[in-house]
Amino acid sequence: MAIPFTVRKPSGAYHFRWRIPADYQHLGVELRLSLATTDKHEARAKAANLRLKAESLIHDAESLDELRQQLSERPRRRHTPRQAPAPNPTLSALWERYASHQLVDARDRTRHQSRHALGVMVELVGDMPADSFDKAAARDFVERLADYPARRSLGRQASMTLDEIQAGDYQRISATTQNNISTLVSSYAAWLVNFGYLGANPLTGIKPKRSKATAKRKTWTRDELALWFDAHQQATGWRYWLPLLGVYTGARLEELAALAPGDVLQHGDIYHIDIHGRDGRQIKNAGSWRLVPIHSRLIELGLLDLVASRKENERLFDVEPWQGRYGFKPSKWFTRQRAKLGIAPDFHGYRHTVAEELRLRGGQGHAISWLLGHSAQSMTDHYGSDGDKLQRLPMLYELVERLNWGI
Repeated sequence: MAIPFTVRKPSGAYHFRWRIPADYQHLGVELRLSLATTDKHEARAKAANLRLKAESLIHDAESLDELRQQLSERPRRRHTPRQAPAPNPTLSALWERYASHQLVDARDRTRHQSRHALGVMVELVGDMPADSFDKAAARDFVERLADYPARRSLGRQASMTLDEIQAGDYQRISATTQNNISTLVSSYAAWLVNFGYLGANPLTGIKPKRSKATAKRKTWTRDELALWFDAHQQATGWRYWLPLLGVYTGARLEELAALAPGDVLQHGDIYHIDIHGRDGRQIKNAGSWRLVPIHSRLIELGLLDLVASRKENERLFDVEPWQGRYGFKPSKWFTRQRAKLGIAPDFHGYRHTVAEELRLRGGQGHAISWLLGHSAQSMTDHYGSDGDKLQRLPMLYELVERLNWGI
């Protein structure tokens, strides 16, 4: 993924790249400066800092070389008989300590989202010392976040400044994304408080403005299910099987896309899927490790034949993972197909649909939770959670067989 205001050399080292504003192009068209790092996170922080500094210095610069020299200069240490106290590290400089302590067991995606959220804040208000992150900076960050461009690091926008993007017609991030970014930065700020880098969390009580838009419907109607499966009768491979598995198991897209042939097993007369977090798979929580019975309709359609034909392959479906996520590319395809058909609920909506259908057909709440892999909600739910999951199979098989979509 491209990092704003940088270019990466074949050696792996990052350089700062800044397009000179039109009013100052008598100095030159573009400024480049080595960032002296091969780490993309450090490069993002350094580039954001240099961009802010360059914008403040260019007004008085006589030449591009002078501007380059000013940006390269390091502050001189003042001679003093006593050692001056070390400056408070910047927000970006402390993030790695936060990640190694707070996110040590987090998924790669969670770490990436947290670092991205901090990068957005740094781009909007600067990479300040941690103890300078106050209420004024927090208000400025949240207010400017509302106008932050969607897909900032993709396509043409990756090489443009924020001002250049916002000067034209562009799509802003959603209210949900604003809230997610703000929440991730607030979690980081809370850690800074706990470890003494910050007096108080300035984002406490400050939230992005709530959207008045109507909540998106998540549950599929039977007409939408019929429309989807009628339109994709001739689909092959994962495009055919993943939606069918979703609507007959209620499993998450990532869980299904990452399946291996060896995850389809038989216990007595019941064929089932072993959903787990081994071999580096991304599983949401401990409750997600479960056994899911295979609906008889899936067997009629040839699922076991597919498994037999793929037994020499590492995965059940030919899906190339992106950043460790097998469901990424299928999710993009699924979104495009829904848009063509005018269907509002997404793949995750199959979980809502399965849960609602089973409730309507008299399914017990705890059994539905076992099937869907929900985390325990009460102390009673924790009791027995480490028991033999094979004993649950007969009950869960009877439960899934209540699903009848006419597909």
